[in-house]
Amino acid sequence: MKNRQLPDIENQYLKEFCDFVEAKPEMPSSTLDYNVIRKVECDMRPSLWQVYGKFSGIQTIVGIATLYFCPQFNVGFGGHNDFFHNLHEHVNFFTFYVICGLLFVFLGAAVSGLLLSRSELLLIKKSKYIYYVAYGIVVYFLFYLFGAEVLFISALPWILGALMGNVLGFGLTSRVRMT
Repeated sequence: MKNRQLPDIENQYLKEFCDFVEAKPEMPSSTLDYNVIRKVECDMRPSLWQVYGKFSGIQTIVGIATLYFCPQFNVGFGGHNDFFHNLHEHVNFFTFYVICGLLFVFLGAAVSGLLLSRSELLLIKKSKYIYYVAYGIVVYFLFYLFGAEVLFISALPWILGALMGNVLGFGLTSRVRMT
């Protein structure tokens, strides 16, 4: 079937469509059916550990990147930053460490909320606060293991700031993505 008024590419599409309509129906193999069902199931119900691993990996990479402009516990890659030293001198101890924890975690949580799939976002929302607290504690101890000058007294406000950074960063981006 060729229509002289249509361009060649549209005639080709028309021919392919007609061939498709007239073709004998074929059933996919059982192996293909099984693989498609498994893939859809994995996409719809991802593994909790894989999702939290992905979430933690994104947060860790972004957290390390923040050390270039905002050192934590004298661990950082950037040079002397007058703004943060002035902030440290003029803000009380508790507030300073809350701000440090919040800044360190906020950006990573926001980026995670943007990069994770919808099903992964829904899975994280079920147990996010337990993860947020655990992430803050684990990162705090990692700073300690890497030789940071940390005190237990600075841990509680920093972990509180990290918790707030996760709640705000992940909460804002995931809410925007889900609407």
